[in-house]
Amino acid sequence: MPERLGNPLTPAVLPESTKDNRFPDPHIKIFVNPDTGREAMYVYVGHDEGFNQFIMRDWYVMWSEDLVHWNCARSLRREDTYLPADSVNCWACDCVQSPWDGRYYLYYSNAGDDTGVAVSDRPDGPFVDARGKTPILPKGITPTNSYDPDIILPDGDDPNAYILFGSDWTDHYWAMQLDRNMVDVVPGTARKVPVYPADGTPTELLGPLRSDQAEVFRYKDTWYMYWAGRYATSSNRLGPYIFRTDIGKEIPHYPDGRCFIDHGSFLEWHGQWFYAVSHGTESWSFRQSWLMYVHMCDDGTLMLDETIRRCGVGQYFAGWDKIEAEWYMAITPGLEKIELKTADGAHEGFAIAQKEGTNEARYPHIYDIAPGSTLTLHARGTGTIEVLADGESLGEVTVDAADFTPHALPLGTLAGEHDFTLRLTGSITLDWFRIA
Repeated sequence: MPERLGNPLTPAVLPESTKDNRFPDPHIKIFVNPDTGREAMYVYVGHDEGFNQFIMRDWYVMWSEDLVHWNCARSLRREDTYLPADSVNCWACDCVQSPWDGRYYLYYSNAGDDTGVAVSDRPDGPFVDARGKTPILPKGITPTNSYDPDIILPDGDDPNAYILFGSDWTDHYWAMQLDRNMVDVVPGTARKVPVYPADGTPTELLGPLRSDQAEVFRYKDTWYMYWAGRYATSSNRLGPYIFRTDIGKEIPHYPDGRCFIDHGSFLEWHGQWFYAVSHGTESWSFRQSWLMYVHMCDDGTLMLDETIRRCGVGQYFAGWDKIEAEWYMAITPGLEKIELKTADGAHEGFAIAQKEGTNEARYPHIYDIAPGSTLTLHARGTGTIEVLADGESLGEVTVDAADFTPHALPLGTLAGEHDFTLRLTGSITLDWFRIA
């Protein structure tokens, strides 16, 4: 059996109003599915219909509880907004759950001109316009374009919510504070969110790095601003940001220099960081949404895996030479993802590690396991690793090695597809495992 391809994200059934799987500009969020009571990932997207021109008629949402099997529905119709009924300008959107009233607010772009907001009692909609069909960010409210919104919710350091928007094609990125009703901006709060070159010179970044949509997210004490494969970091959510690098530099580019990966979104779920992104096809205006893991180095650098970029998350081909430990779908709190380095400090990969206790890492949907296979775990430390398939123990290996050493466990007659859990006890670091 060949490896499955989990990218792009493909709903099992497409909505009647779409002809193909061309859902770009993903913003990913974790909400409780009101129909099951379980957490799910919701991906808010547009829909590309034009080839070498943007034709986008509505907004959609995809959702999944396992990130392998996806549902899809139209979340907001242009007829329910202030856009003309024949509009093809339904550009990028973002959705958040209000920390004040618990409802879901979807902020949507009218091309590069202005931004509206719609509301629903459910994360999958349907959404209806929340402002009497007038924009929350009218054209000209700041010197930049009033489009491509990203919502920054309150946290322990700042009790306010902000809407980030704009384009460095014009006057870069700006932010305004959101009123607690989530449908108004607070007058007088507009401010530029500058991005400076890597050397920190307080001159706004210009030139070949220009693009549009930005997303801001926090990892530990560092704020990241991402746009079109590139990112910058800051100690403050509203900057100034210092340019770091291009996460997509190894991925193909369009003739004008822009990377195949464009609008993107990041979040952490069950101890894993996920990255959803528009991925180019044969045309810059005919895109799809891809989902992958993203890893953070000790110095804050973001890194991707080519295997996961190609095959997606949440499922694993037993025929791979290695299944990297950092590709887990969930870990318990005592485990962490760590960066591995050579003796001279060079990056060597990632692993999962714990200092004590018993913790678990989940790897669901490992498929095409052949009868008579052996599981080999590349681990170091002192302790044990118990292997469970679908909740049933298959046995354990004892680890007692200062350096990474293979530890084998025969799987007997186990075959086909199974959900694996690795239960680590003691002081253990696991680099990868193999089924062969």
